[in-house]
Amino acid sequence: MDKDNQTAPNSPAPSGALRKTLAEKMLSLQHQKQKLAQKAAALNKEARKERTGQLIAWGIMVESRYRNAVPEHRERLISAAREFLKDRNLSRALAGFGRLDDEMATMEKNYQNDNTDK
Repeated sequence: MDKDNQTAPNSPAPSGALRKTLAEKMLSLQHQKQKLAQKAAALNKEARKERTGQLIAWGIMVESRYRNAVPEHRERLISAAREFLKDRNLSRALAGFGRLDDEMATMEKNYQNDNTDK
């Protein structure tokens, strides 16, 4: 080899035993893809967990606002649900409002019964 030739390798070519075969390279790539997919799934799981927590907090806030609102404001919340939600989410929201109405009616009835018994 020429000392002045910068492109010439400094060491002899590696033996065939040290080189990865095409099948080994493909297997290595497959393992890397699996690891990457697992990391992506873990990140997605964390993002879903965070969003679920946010949705629960929003639900608690809406429920509290609904319980403490005057009837006109309750109707506005129901109207907003009808305007912005569809299908399954709308039916869930309306069922929630119905549940709250039932709970508040039961509480009111119990309160009246407690005060009439005295």
